[in-house]
This record gives sequence, C-alpha cells and structure tokens, in this order.
Amino acid sequence: MLRGAFGFRFFAPFEPTAATLGPSLEAAVSVPTTSLSPSALLSVPVPIQVTVEGGSTPVVVAAILSFFVATVLAVLVTYRFVEGYRRTKARPILLLAIGMFLLAPAPMFVRLLAGNVASVPLSAQLLLTTLSELCGLLVILYAVYTT
Repeated sequence: MLRGAFGFRFFAPFEPTAATLGPSLEAAVSVPTTSLSPSALLSVPVPIQVTVEGGSTPVVVAAILSFFVATVLAVLVTYRFVEGYRRTKARPILLLAIGMFLLAPAPMFVRLLAGNVASVPLSAQLLLTTLSELCGLLVILYAVYTT
C-alpha cells in the first residue's frame, strides 16, 4: 500500500510469484515482469468529488450564522434573567432563568455538540433537545402559576 498526497491510499498491483501461486500454478499463469512505480500511480488524475448537503453555499452560511446569532441572543436573555435574580433574589426570576436556559440555549448546545459526534444517533439528539425544551417550558409554567 502506498500513501500519496493528501493521505490518499493506493494499493500496489498484485504480482503473483512462486511463493503465492505454489509450484503447480506457476507454470500455468504468466507473471508480469513490469510493475507500476509509485510515481506512475500518483500521476494518474483522480477526479475529486465533493457533495454538499443543505443547499447552496449562501444558504448554508446564512443558516449557520442565524444559528449562532440565535444562540448568542438566547444566552444573553438567560443572562439578563440571572442578573435580575441576583439583584432581587426573587425565586420566580431564578425559575424563569432556568426555564429559559432549558428552553433555548441548552438544546442549541446539544444540537451543536451532538451533531458533530458521529456516534450519537439522530434519534438521541432529537430526544435530548425535545426533553430539554419540555423541561424548560414546565419550569416556566411553574414559575408563572405558583407566584
């Protein structure tokens, strides 16, 4: 096996010999005497195929930017709730901060982290994000209806 530029792997052609064919097959098979050199293998043009999922480049860039802007805004809103709690020490504001975190930033972080790990199945990602959003809504409802 030969390793070319950019980590591509090239397999050297198989050349049967007396050791690999055995004495009875050696006479029946003609063994080529020339082999390809590594430089000859690397000079063969290999078409590069790139597939893009999710649309055109501007659409993908806009989606990624809007995801990060939404994440930053959700964190800022949660931070404002935490500041309000520090100022007033009111328990409902703390519950609103926890609920807001579970409703928006936590699922976004789960999507960001779990989406980049190949071993996490999509069903587990959806379950985690949906449970976080559900818990966030329940905490916010608890804060609203118990005060």
